[in-house]
Amino acid sequence: MKKEFAGRGRKRPQINIPLNSLDLDNNNPRLAEEYQGGTQLEILKVLYDVFDLGEIAYSMVENGYFDEEPIVVIPQKLPKDFKWDEDVNKLQSDFEKLVSQDKDIRFIVIEGNRRIATARLLIDNELRAKFKIKEDDFPKIKNKAVEDDLRKIPGIIYKVRKDISPYLGVRHITGVLRWEAFAKARYIAARIVEELGKGKDIEASIKEVQRKVGDRTDVIKRQYMYYKIFEQARDDLEFDVREIINRFSLITVALNSPSIRDFLGVPSYKEVNFNRLLVPKNKLKKLEVILTWIFGNGKDKMPILTDSRMITSRLAPILADEEATEHLLTYGILEEAYERSGGEREFVKKKINIARRAVKSALQSAYKYKDDKDITALLEELENAIEELKRAISKK
Repeated sequence: MKKEFAGRGRKRPQINIPLNSLDLDNNNPRLAEEYQGGTQLEILKVLYDVFDLGEIAYSMVENGYFDEEPIVVIPQKLPKDFKWDEDVNKLQSDFEKLVSQDKDIRFIVIEGNRRIATARLLIDNELRAKFKIKEDDFPKIKNKAVEDDLRKIPGIIYKVRKDISPYLGVRHITGVLRWEAFAKARYIAARIVEELGKGKDIEASIKEVQRKVGDRTDVIKRQYMYYKIFEQARDDLEFDVREIINRFSLITVALNSPSIRDFLGVPSYKEVNFNRLLVPKNKLKKLEVILTWIFGNGKDKMPILTDSRMITSRLAPILADEEATEHLLTYGILEEAYERSGGEREFVKKKINIARRAVKSALQSAYKYKDDKDITALLEELENAIEELKRAISKK
């Protein structure tokens, strides 16, 4: 018996589908949490506001729809007597007849939501008016033939959503059209939950998802780990996660640091036990602190890390040092805490070195200001400070 695999013997019917028979996917992994399950109008508005449909629109206005890029759909409201024939040619013919005769049939767009949203906004003036879209921002079709072309979209039909998962994984996780970080992590988590629902344990589920998306590295396990921690922030802390979703890759950067993981009580991905809470309950407040430092809290606190590189160059060394960590927790001043990240001795040495370099730098121009009263007064203050510093470290 030949082993089954995602692409084997799986030719699917492809037909031209009326644009008004297509529904945007309200379970699209790229949608923010609050829009999952939203109405068609809500999803269309999010796609327009967030996903830059303009670049697609300008292409469509000039070229119509490229048949070489069919969307991928699953049918809804099929007649009860409709049979899913094994003969793909007959099945294709049956679907062609169905869409020409049955106005109630619908198709959910699993792959190609941005394209369908764009086509709708190009041919529906009422929608444009509702969203207050101006021609300067989003083009209008001036060629009737192009408009007619957009009213029917080539689509490949799958029977159920789960059959499309391997294709989406390969295309958007390891392929050329990769999703942004949060969409990847959410998609991976959903596929692992599917495998768990089949009775597999967590390790077997992760391996099966790795196999389906063609990624043999530990990326899948890491992404699942990051998403589970995101869920804890959302569910256990009631943290405003919108910024985390928009900049999810920063979670990856943070959790790659051993000192940040230690601060949170989180093991490395090699040692993680998904049957337990990844962040222990007694460390949840620390998770909130870390997230606030990186993302802000969406209310009254701004992030103190203004650059993603600061997570590894500043925050990681601070959390590796108990004294520096305490200083950051108490005062919230990043640079002061960083200066202490090697302990008080290193802090004092750094400050003295800064002063030494400053004095040497001033020497280059000092000759111009002989007998300058202001500079002389500053030098006397500096001398007094040096004497006090000497007395402080003297054994006597």
